[in-house]
Amino acid sequence: MNIMRVAILLFVICWSVISHGQDDRARFVPPDEIVWLKDATEKDVQYLALQLEPLRSFERGQFVALPDWGLHPLQSSLIKSSYHEASKMGWRSWGLTPPSMLIQPTSLAHHTPDSEFTQPDDNALEPYRAALFKRLEALNEKVSQHPGFVVWLVEGISGALWIDWINKNPSAAPDAVILLDVYLPQPALNRVLGTKIAKLTFPVLDIKSASANRWVAKQWSMHETLSQKYQQLSYRPRSLLTRPPEAANELKSVIQGWFKFHGF
Repeated sequence: MNIMRVAILLFVICWSVISHGQDDRARFVPPDEIVWLKDATEKDVQYLALQLEPLRSFERGQFVALPDWGLHPLQSSLIKSSYHEASKMGWRSWGLTPPSMLIQPTSLAHHTPDSEFTQPDDNALEPYRAALFKRLEALNEKVSQHPGFVVWLVEGISGALWIDWINKNPSAAPDAVILLDVYLPQPALNRVLGTKIAKLTFPVLDIKSASANRWVAKQWSMHETLSQKYQQLSYRPRSLLTRPPEAANELKSVIQGWFKFHGF
């Protein structure tokens, strides 16, 4: 009898967890905004993206938001607010869900026999790059079917790997990019990221939020120094002073001013 009660209790708990997860997913994914992206090589594989129609009489272009690794576009407060505000400003707004596979910082470095210190291992990022690149390529195919400027807003680790995708696929380069708390969780790789940012050939708005983590805070100021070294004349750093939810309005103002400056 006790075994039966335990079994029933476990069933109820499991059902509650599953139902709660489904409710969360339904809350995060408005059905009328869902776009399913097809994998280029695996027919049964699809990736979740979001799309909002421009809420103006004309379409300025394509605004594509990529949240930090493992987050849905509507789980990141600043990505979520920008995704919605872009639509109000006349952009067709897109949101892409990056892979959920866990990135362990300790896996991005290894020990060598001739050194007591760990050495950065850029190759350790390859599985994560490959997983993200498939999604980026699928979304880029959709985005390229629409008119106007193309501006990306990329966040965190996803943003760092997005830069690698652009360097690998120059034809996919946008008209501009907004970097939001972009970083890699390994000291040497995070430093190299600054050089990659400085060598981008299109306008860059590099934003550090008030809630940026230590990886961002450690290297962000060097991004401007490196941009000057490599003469990236259209690089602009901006530091947000407020935290969510107030930060959404501050970010909106910064982006609007930057758009106006570049004529977007």
